[in-house]
Amino acid sequence: PSTAYQLTPPVDFRAAVDLLGDDHLIVDSERMLVIFRKGVLNLEVVDGDLESAEQVAIKVLDSSPQAEETENTLVERFLEQVKTTTETDWAEVHNS
Repeated sequence: PSTAYQLTPPVDFRAAVDLLGDDHLIVDSERMLVIFRKGVLNLEVVDGDLESAEQVAIKVLDSSPQAEETENTLVERFLEQVKTTTETDWAEVHNS
């Protein structure tokens, strides 16, 4: 299952991932795959597009069995690096 995150202000993920130096594949205007640490993240924009994402859903598609990080920790570390690069705050979205 993916977890949704609200981003304030919106993030240009194309530029952010380039700055971070993470390998990635842009699937379409609202989806990219990112190789981060020892995992592959599926990032789908829920609100906006890759160049102005206000809300994203991120799921770990694959991670190394030897990885010390859980899937949630891997996603949160990725978002923390994005925050440092873009000065964007993020919060997990809880649907009721």
